[in-house]
Amino acid sequence: MYYNNKRLALSIFWIILGAVLIWLGIAGEIDGTYFSGMGGAFTAVGVLQTIRILKYRNDEGYKERIDTELNDERNNFLAMKSWSYTGKIVVLIEGVGMLTAYLLRQETVVQVLSYSVCLLALVYWISYMILSKKY
Repeated sequence: MYYNNKRLALSIFWIILGAVLIWLGIAGEIDGTYFSGMGGAFTAVGVLQTIRILKYRNDEGYKERIDTELNDERNNFLAMKSWSYTGKIVVLIEGVGMLTAYLLRQETVVQVLSYSVCLLALVYWISYMILSKKY
């Protein structure tokens, strides 16, 4: 079962954490604008996830549709392909951004983008090595 009690407990935790952050922001104990906004987002996510979980438990049609989406091989293939394209596009955009920042003499931006590209390449290489041994 995809929507189990752990997920429900986590959703309730987000609601409580969000309410506490909102209350602390209103009370002036913490930075009101930033943490109150974050608390509102946590509360909204918790409420929406709780609604999804309760709908999953009570509506058989919705439950069947979600289970099909989670276990369908085509959806898994599409998700893997999407991540593949996303990785390639991010590396290309960062490379173009790096060159643009270099031409604009923004050394800090060049350095951050270079580290990001190197990190992506490292993670790709490690993943490739692990998967080549597994499959």
